[in-house]
Amino acid sequence: MRLSLFGLILVLLYAATLAAVGFLLVEGGPFYLTPIVERAHHEGYWLWKPGGRIGHAMGVLGSAMMVVMLLYSVRKRVAAFRRFGPVSRWLDIHIYLGISGPLLVVLHSSFKVHGLVALSFWSMIAVALSGVAGRFLYLQIPRTRAGEEIALDELRRRDQALTERLKTQFGLAESRLARLGALGPATSGRQTVLRLLVEMIFGAARERSEVRAFVRDCRRSVPDPLLHELGRLARDKAATHRRVLLWSRAHDLFHYWHVFHKPFAVVMYLFMLVHITVALLTGYGWQVAG
Repeated sequence: MRLSLFGLILVLLYAATLAAVGFLLVEGGPFYLTPIVERAHHEGYWLWKPGGRIGHAMGVLGSAMMVVMLLYSVRKRVAAFRRFGPVSRWLDIHIYLGISGPLLVVLHSSFKVHGLVALSFWSMIAVALSGVAGRFLYLQIPRTRAGEEIALDELRRRDQALTERLKTQFGLAESRLARLGALGPATSGRQTVLRLLVEMIFGAARERSEVRAFVRDCRRSVPDPLLHELGRLARDKAATHRRVLLWSRAHDLFHYWHVFHKPFAVVMYLFMLVHITVALLTGYGWQVAG
C-alpha cells in the first residue's frame, strides 16, 4: 500500500520525534537514574530538572502540543473549518500531538510525579492510551474521503452493489457469493465488549486469509487476468458486509469510549492549567545555576 504525501510526512514526524525522545533519554539518563534525594548534587541538575533549561523547554513544548490538540475538536464542530482538510487528517495530527506531547511532559517531569501533579500526569497517560484505542474505533465506522460518517442505508446499498457486480462481471453463482457473506462476524446473541473488540481486531485479518482462499477456488471459472480484480472486489465486499453487521455495535463502543476519554481529558487540562499557573506565580521556570 502506497503512502500519500501526508502519510509520508506523518511517518517522518513520528520517526523524528521518537529519535529526539530517544536522544533526550540517553543524554538525560544519568540524571534520571540518580536517586531523587541526590539529584540536586548531580552535574546535570540545572539542565534536566523540571525547571532546568532543557527540562522546562520539554514541558513548554509538550504542553503546547497538548493545547494545539484541541483544534481537532474545533474542526469537528465549526463549519468554517471544514475547508481546511478532512477530519481524518486532523485526527491523525491530533493523535500525533497526543503521543508526542505526553512523551515530552514525561521527560519534563524527570520521572518524579507526586501530589496533585500525579493526578494530571496519570490522566494524561490515560488520555494518550485511550486516544490510540479511539483511533482504532474511529476506523471501524465507515466514512467518506472527507471524513463524514456513512449512513447504514448507504453502506447496505454499497454491499448490495458489490454483490451484483461480482455476480454480473464474473458470473459467480449465488452459492459462491453466499460464501463471502458468511465471512462476517456472528450477530446472534449478546456479545461482551471484550469479544467485540477481539472480533474487530482479528476479524479483518481472518477475512483476508479467507478471501484469498475464495479467489483460489474461483480459478476454474474465472480467467487468470481477472483474478486480481476479483480479489479486490471480494475484499471490498467482505469488509463492507462486516461493517454492516458491526455498524450499531461499533457506534455503541465508540460512545462508551467517549464516556471514558472525555473526563480524563478535562482533568488533564484542568490540572495542567493549575500547574502552569502555580509555576508562573512562584517563578518556577527556566533557572540557571547561580
